Amino acid sequence: MPDPDPVWKQAKVLQGLYRRMAASLVNVGPCVHIVSFRLGLGWIDESGAVPVPIQPPFTSTAIPGEFFTAATEGSAEDETALIRCVVPAGAVSEPTRATVIGLYDQADTLVAAVSFLPEWITPDKRYEHFVHLNFPAE
Repeated sequence: MPDPDPVWKQAKVLQGLYRRMAASLVNVGPCVHIVSFRLGLGWIDESGAVPVPIQPPFTSTAIPGEFFTAATEGSAEDETALIRCVVPAGAVSEPTRATVIGLYDQADTLVAAVSFLPEWITPDKRYEHFVHLNFPAE
């Protein structure tokens, strides 16, 4: 019988964001701007019949198995930031599995990460992933 509550992805705002935001709030550091993403392979449990994404560790400073980096595009509305991560066709030379995206700020600090079920990045196709950061309204 299939799992009634399968885990498709695990997302986490990381310690790096909180530390950088704390410094900016008291004017001892710049405001945080998410400017790039990295794609990698890791934070996945493949010991069972079905892979399960593992929650990115809060204190992470890098993503596992990094193989691609690019600039992000973003927009914001109300309490939501939407970050668009694009891997253009031809960015990889051979089919490559991906299971994690890390978001980095202008100081190259890992501020958030998402682990997900394995996806293939192929040389002939464009890959696009959206990350939503929702902030509480109250």
